[in-house]
Amino acid sequence: MCVSVVDGRHIRMARSVEHDFVTGVFLDCAREMSRSEVFGYAEADRGVFDFACTLTGDQSRNLVGQTLTHHAAGIDKDLASLLHDSDSHLPVYLYSNEARHVARVQEFLQKARGQLPDRVKLLRHLRYPRFDADNEQERALVTEEIKSQIVEDLLLNVTFGRLSAADIDLLLLNTGMPGLLIAALDYIAMKGFVNYPDLAKALGTKPGTVRPRVPALVAAGMLQQGIDANMFQTTTRARMLLRIGHLLMAGDTAGPELAYILNKLGMGSHTAIDTAEPPDLLGMPYGPAEKRIRLVTELHSARRTYGAVLAGEGYLLGMRPGLPVPPDLTWVGR
Repeated sequence: MCVSVVDGRHIRMARSVEHDFVTGVFLDCAREMSRSEVFGYAEADRGVFDFACTLTGDQSRNLVGQTLTHHAAGIDKDLASLLHDSDSHLPVYLYSNEARHVARVQEFLQKARGQLPDRVKLLRHLRYPRFDADNEQERALVTEEIKSQIVEDLLLNVTFGRLSAADIDLLLLNTGMPGLLIAALDYIAMKGFVNYPDLAKALGTKPGTVRPRVPALVAAGMLQQGIDANMFQTTTRARMLLRIGHLLMAGDTAGPELAYILNKLGMGSHTAIDTAEPPDLLGMPYGPAEKRIRLVTELHSARRTYGAVLAGEGYLLGMRPGLPVPPDLTWVGR
């Protein structure tokens, strides 16, 4: 960002057309991905940053970002402001992938890890190729490059509300048979849906058991139905849930990124992951810590009882070619 300090005041300098274009691409993608106008761009609240996304309900700032185009000398100032901003939750840095820029960013972050390891982990740095803003083809290339990184970033997807605490509640409070819903999602995400007997056989259960649960997953926004009413595909929301499930099963401690995700989804910000199954789910209260325990229990049941793989990065968050399904970029009315 082009900022000068005069008499203790931050003075904004003129920005290039490329700078404004890159920032605009990020904000357009954020608006496109956010559900029900949950997030907005707050000009008055961005302070020394190039952009900020806020919750329109309570105007709390959830994301701030800086954009770098040509001036490598501004990298240190940009990163320092992002890492030391205690008011924001998620810092984003957009910068061109010129070798000198990449090298300087990596050098700065390597030094910062000693003092601010959690903030460095949370920083989303998105690269784009150097381009001419007057060239339409190059603008399209930069747009695609930035958007492809955003739609596959799990933290940005959670921040933009594509999976919410209410979605987790809906799943956990309507499970019936522990692990079955998650196992069904896992199988459909990795193998696809052919028919109910095929799905039931893969899960080791009966067609009559899975048949009513597939429409329930459609109603929950975890599955979407193709033009052919007999075909189903997992949504971005479901694939996010499965990725998070993979992370929860990977160890007994949540790092900064997973802790951020769990807190956003109403499961507390503590780092401990209790892998021991509770003796009685029915008698357990439903607070953030207990909600996390319930989800972990569901994941264990899905893997142990129904053979769920929970393959992590195997679940792509962006659009995938294949089944003729409706667009899955926005969720109106949620």
